[in-house]
This record gives sequence, structure tokens and C-alpha cells, in this order.
Amino acid sequence: MPGKKEKNEQGEKKRVKVLRAFENNTLLLIFSLLCAAVIWFIMMATSGESRAVVVRNVPISIQMSETAQEAGIRIFDRSYLTADVSITGSSLITNKVTADDLEVTAVFDPSVTMLTGNSMQQASLQLRAVKKGNTISEYEVESVSPAEVSVSYDKYKEVQLSLETDIEYTVAESYYAPAAPTLSTEIVTVSGPESAVNRVARAALVYTFSDELTQSKSLSCKVTLFDANGDTIDPAENFLTLSDSTVDISIPVTSRQTVELVADIRNIPESFAESRITIDPATIEIAGDGETVSKYTELTLASPINFLDVTPSNTTFQVAIPVPTGVTNISRVETATVTFNMNGYTETTLTTRNIDVINVPEGKTADLSTASLQVRVVGTAAQVSRLTGDSVFCTVDLSSIGDQSGNLEVPVTVTINNAESCWATGTYTAHVTVSNEAPSSSSEAE
Repeated sequence: MPGKKEKNEQGEKKRVKVLRAFENNTLLLIFSLLCAAVIWFIMMATSGESRAVVVRNVPISIQMSETAQEAGIRIFDRSYLTADVSITGSSLITNKVTADDLEVTAVFDPSVTMLTGNSMQQASLQLRAVKKGNTISEYEVESVSPAEVSVSYDKYKEVQLSLETDIEYTVAESYYAPAAPTLSTEIVTVSGPESAVNRVARAALVYTFSDELTQSKSLSCKVTLFDANGDTIDPAENFLTLSDSTVDISIPVTSRQTVELVADIRNIPESFAESRITIDPATIEIAGDGETVSKYTELTLASPINFLDVTPSNTTFQVAIPVPTGVTNISRVETATVTFNMNGYTETTLTTRNIDVINVPEGKTADLSTASLQVRVVGTAAQVSRLTGDSVFCTVDLSSIGDQSGNLEVPVTVTINNAESCWATGTYTAHVTVSNEAPSSSSEAE
């Protein structure tokens, strides 16, 4: 039986290989060590022998006294956050204990009088490790490492500071940006140790743009703290907290243009030279988007000036400067002063009886009660000296009274004949009695 014989030969060869492996001292040593380690771990896991175990990274809890809490004292730094606790007991128990089963505490009862507001104080606190309630209890706490923790403490304080903007930038020609950028917040709260907060003199946003601005810019800028000497204060090193460590900055950049101011002057005599009229300021600068700004080369002042109100003693008028929609007046001047140069002009009062009523409505009659008017006339000294009451003509126009009847005060238009450099100043009215026209005799006969 050849097949059976071959199988027996193969088995024999395997046994020879195994026996030869055990004849090798190195392999035999390794095998023995592995077996011993396995047996030791099994024995330790099932043994009830008492032994020491170190539970690591147990959080340290500091209990502050009521006096310290009432004084507003806080701990801002400490040398350790966790501790290692050594415990003893049955290995079956100690192997199950974790950091959650232990509590490491220290009592903090500082002297409040030592806090002067100039510097933080230090103290060393003894640590105590205990078992937490409702946890594994069949073991003993032997020691805690470290045995004490060092703390830095001070009174807590916070202040609000207005953010200053140390943002440096220049704007290219024909562009405009406001002197101060827009901030996402203008107030920052600084809190932390009283001694550190007391050193803070100001909070600022510091940034410099290297290139001229031709378009709007936005960025997030770090808040920098400064002391009274202008030196920077590192919040992290001084245990300070900022309500906003960075602030968003926006710098709107728009087009700018210079526009001329023009006065709307009504009833001005043709003979009055334009050079005698000045506007201050003569121009202003406006800003806005390019398309809107380009529409304006001049702006007409908001209110018209009646030249009939101009006299040698009344030569200046304050008029508001209009601001079109979508435009900003970056000159920041809200009114313009319009001045009339009246050198060589004089004023006189003349009495005239030249009063005519015109445009009497159909079917009405008008009876003029005003026999004369005293009119103030302004003009060049040479022409005024030649005027008399006969040079002044008054017109009472009834075209605007409609269907009114009775005693009416109607505006008067004054003209000066043969004196192109003179005009009447002020307003005048005449008393007119308006009645319905009496029927004709032919109408009565019918």
C-alpha cells in the first residue's frame, strides 16, 4: 500500500522537525519566557493580593471660601490642573478604579487685604485626595502627587473701552473714503485680574494699507491693548479676556467730484452785474458711485432769493446747500452765503399816486381806495437822485381774485420808469372794493 506508506513518512518528518526545534537553546528560551509571562498575567488578574496602584490625571477642584467669593476674588492661573493618586487594595478592585472615582481638592481662603490692585498674588494650596461617594469603596487612598498646587489670584474686574482706529490709508485722486472706517462694534469689554485691567489705557485697531485705495476694503482686524506709556499688552500673558478679539472693518471708497454752487435769484435787474454776486463757498466736493456723481457739475442752492429784498443794508443771505439722492456732501458745509456788493447803491422812499387797476373780471367793477403809496427804491446814487414820485408806477392786477367780491387787499407790482439801475424793494398791497356790475337800463326795461 504505497499511499499509506507515504503518509507515515511525512508524519515522521514533521515530528523530527519539532524535536530538532526544541534542541535549539534560543528558541527554547523564548518559548519559556512567553509561557511564564502568560502564566504571571493570569495569576495577577485572579489574585486578591493587596498592592499599590496609581490613578493618573484626576482633576483638581479648588474650593473657594465665601469671603473670597464675596470679595470678587478669582484664580487666574495654577501650576497643575490634574494630580496622580496612589491607592491600595485588592488588585481585583484597584484595577477597576478610574479618575472618575476619585476627587482631589484644595481649600482656598486668601487674605483680601493683600490685594492692592497693582499685582497678582500667589499662594500654595495643599491637595487632598478622597474617594467619591457611590463608587467602589474596597480600597484605600494612600497619597496624592503633587502634594500641593500653586495659584495666582486677584480680584476680578472688567471695563468697557471705546475702540480707537489707528488705521492708516490713503485714497487715490478722484476717490473718497471717510476719515474713520466703519466698525462691526465700537465698544470692547476687557476683563480679568484687577491689576492687569488697571494697566489697560486704551484699545485700538492697528493696520496700515500699503497701496492707495481705489475701491472699498473690508478686513478683520485684531484688537490691540496699550498701557499709558503706549506699550502693547498681551492679553494671554496677563490673563485678560476681550469680548471681541477681532473686529470687522469696512472702508467704503467712492468717486469724488468738485461741483459749482449756483444761486437762484429772482427779479434781478439786467443792469445788476453778475460780478457783484459772490457765493461762499463757491464750490463743494461730493462723493458717490461714479455714475451718479458724473451727473452733477453744479448744484443750485435750495431756496431762491428775491432780488427785491436786496438793499444796501440787507446784502447777505444764508441758503441751504442741497444734497442729491445717492450723493454725500464731503465738504461738510450745509449752507452757502450769497453776498450782493451794493457799493455805489443807495435807498430812498418816494410817494406815488400812479396806481392803475388792470384785468378786472368780467361782470365786476373795482373801486380803488388806495390813493397813494410810499415805495422804497434802491438804485445807483446817480439815478436815485433824479427820481420823483412820478417815476414810480404801481399796477394792481385783479386777474387772480377769481369770483371774489368785497373789500380786498391785492398785491401791487412796482416799476421804475427810465431808471434801469433802480428797483422797488419790499412788498406792497392796495385796497380795492370789488362789486358785481349793475344791470344796464335796457336789461331793466326788458
